[in-house]
Amino acid sequence: MLKNLLSALTILFCSVISFAQVNFENGYYVDNNNNRFEVLIKNSDKRTNPSRVLYKTNTDSAVQDLPIQKVKEFGVYNTSKFIRSTVNIDQSSQTINTLDSNRAPNYENKTVFLKSLIHGESSLYSYINDNKELFFFSTPNSSTEQLVYKRYLMYRNKLRENNEFRSQLLEKLRCDNFNFTKIQEVDYNKTDLTKIFKQVNNCVDSEFSDFTVTKEKINFNLNLRPRLNYSSSTTPVRTFESVNLTMDSKLGFGFGIETEVILPFNKNKWSIIAEVAYQNYEGENSFENNNISGGIVNSKINYSSIEVPFGFRYYMFLSENSKLFINATYIFDFTLNNEFEISRGDETVLIAGEFGTLGSLSGGIGYKYLDKFSLELRLLTISNRALLFSDSEFDSVSVIFGYTLF
Repeated sequence: MLKNLLSALTILFCSVISFAQVNFENGYYVDNNNNRFEVLIKNSDKRTNPSRVLYKTNTDSAVQDLPIQKVKEFGVYNTSKFIRSTVNIDQSSQTINTLDSNRAPNYENKTVFLKSLIHGESSLYSYINDNKELFFFSTPNSSTEQLVYKRYLMYRNKLRENNEFRSQLLEKLRCDNFNFTKIQEVDYNKTDLTKIFKQVNNCVDSEFSDFTVTKEKINFNLNLRPRLNYSSSTTPVRTFESVNLTMDSKLGFGFGIETEVILPFNKNKWSIIAEVAYQNYEGENSFENNNISGGIVNSKINYSSIEVPFGFRYYMFLSENSKLFINATYIFDFTLNNEFEISRGDETVLIAGEFGTLGSLSGGIGYKYLDKFSLELRLLTISNRALLFSDSEFDSVSVIFGYTLF
């Protein structure tokens, strides 16, 4: 039955992924005639730069698609801004095992959307494609061009760098405070380049917009989580015929307190979760065994523990007030009661004692409403929890009700 639940969970998960609604947020686009339209822009989580614009005129309207040829600029308010630009883009690979021996960039002229990082008198942009991030800039006296950085191989495969971007910055950015020594300290990354373009705009008293400042922040949730557990134990391969801890599945109750840290990126879709939960399972069963006096073997198990799941959760927004989530955790198990007993039909004890346990991997899928109420289906997914006696295993499916205190 538990395997059937796992299959159903997998099917449900695939359905959820296809059903989950894409976020459309307040934004705008500018057409080729410089007309500005206030719309809802699809705020993609993709790392690469977009090549088209998906938007809605309102929350209930159909999605419309604009190719890059029809959009000069678009953005999501307080989040991002993209500018259409026709520029020379270096096509050289920067993967270490595919570097070439040419110091010069391998330019190709393309029309793309550049992501605005700093927008002012001197502006900085980024372009990400093929797992490579390139930076571009513009000033009042120059059109948009790539800041050149390239790794290449010399004789006997010695790695070299073309750092022409430093010369470009020194030559074309207008600020008396800039000198050769200062520019030589700048590396080709978003942090260093953003800092330089902030400084140059401040240097000339130019107002600028900084699109690198994240509006997201780390949030903490404390969740109360009572649950129903449907649990069973099995001994798939018995070392001795009389040693069998296979028990019928039983319904039990548990309770947990979960701490959740909402991470400040990817639209707050990722979180780290840690929980302390109590679970209890008691089972007994009888088996026929002709090698035992009386022909009947009775097995009992009494197992309770404090479970400490630790892992990650990913949210998929359906609307402003509701969202689906999936999570994966590793559960550390600290036993409170771990007794078993195997006896004959006349209650003569054949063997009794305690067993140890190992941790287990777990997966779950759930729904959350108003950031307050949640319902989750969780089960041990990749492997059952090992009971360290006669290769026995423990399996469980939980229906977890959640309430977020804060």
